Amino acid sequence: MIDGGGGGDAVRHRVLEAVLRLVERGGVAEASLRRVAEESGVNIGSVRHRFGSHEALLTAAAEEVGARMERRLDAALLDPPGPSDVAGRRALLEHVVAALLPEAPEERAELVALHEFVAAARIHPAFRPLAARMGRDMRALLRRALDLAGVADLDVETERLVALVSGLTFDLVHPHGAGADTPAPHEVLRHHVAALIPG
Repeated sequence: MIDGGGGGDAVRHRVLEAVLRLVERGGVAEASLRRVAEESGVNIGSVRHRFGSHEALLTAAAEEVGARMERRLDAALLDPPGPSDVAGRRALLEHVVAALLPEAPEERAELVALHEFVAAARIHPAFRPLAARMGRDMRALLRRALDLAGVADLDVETERLVALVSGLTFDLVHPHGAGADTPAPHEVLRHHVAALIPG
């Protein structure tokens, strides 16, 4: 076990990755300071010194997931398409939603962790501000993407897209009843985007 005395960024990354793995396996309760120390190979004193409380550690992990998603979104939002570019407008929305619904195995822990943090907020008041902020951030991001894509009725369409993303997220985290012939989440989203931006 390392003491965490040097390589601050590397140690922080190691600890946060351990949090995400533990939350994916057993929910937020699994990611105690002791278990995180064991999983990361960083001694518990260093974990406690860097993050303080269990809640602060989980908040840092959720913020890291948000930062990763933002980095995936940067390219799509920096160069918005023109109003006549139907394919480009659709691609922008699809890119944004794909960043919120990562399906690659190495990104699954991110999706599960975010869902677990939101679910924990129902019981643990300490997580409620974080869950509320994540919800506001998602709405703001989807509204911005819809606006850049030239979609009208932003208030209603933002809430429709939030509901669709939330439902697909739940199904990815908690599969219940989907069969081999069920359309994949991104296929459902492409269909929705095509209906939003006809052409």
